[in-house]
Amino acid sequence: MSEDNNDKLMEQFIAKATPKLLEALTEQVSKQIEDQIGGLKTNAEKMLDEIKDQKRAAAEVAAKEQAEAGQFKTLLERKGDPASIKDALNPEPIRLTRVQARDAALYRRAKAQAEKTGTTLEIVSDD
Repeated sequence: MSEDNNDKLMEQFIAKATPKLLEALTEQVSKQIEDQIGGLKTNAEKMLDEIKDQKRAAAEVAAKEQAEAGQFKTLLERKGDPASIKDALNPEPIRLTRVQARDAALYRRAKAQAEKTGTTLEIVSDD
């Protein structure tokens, strides 16, 4: 009889404890899943941002190449001599004196302008 009583008590314990154990287990598993999904979401957003940046850079390069091709076509249509075409395609470098180059803001602007126009930035002596 004692075993029947123990079995009954055990069944009652299991019946009462099971929902609480399941609830605790669900909370733990939910936290782990949210952490894992959060990491995946972060990585996916990072990859999408990189892809957008690459597409934007490719579009900028394509636009620049198209503009250069249009400029080259215009120069060829003018039927000028080859030396003048070459000079037009290779703009003069931007020149700064050493004193001007020490001014960080001026140097940054000149460098940005040189990159924009496809030329170089030269530092010349103060003479």
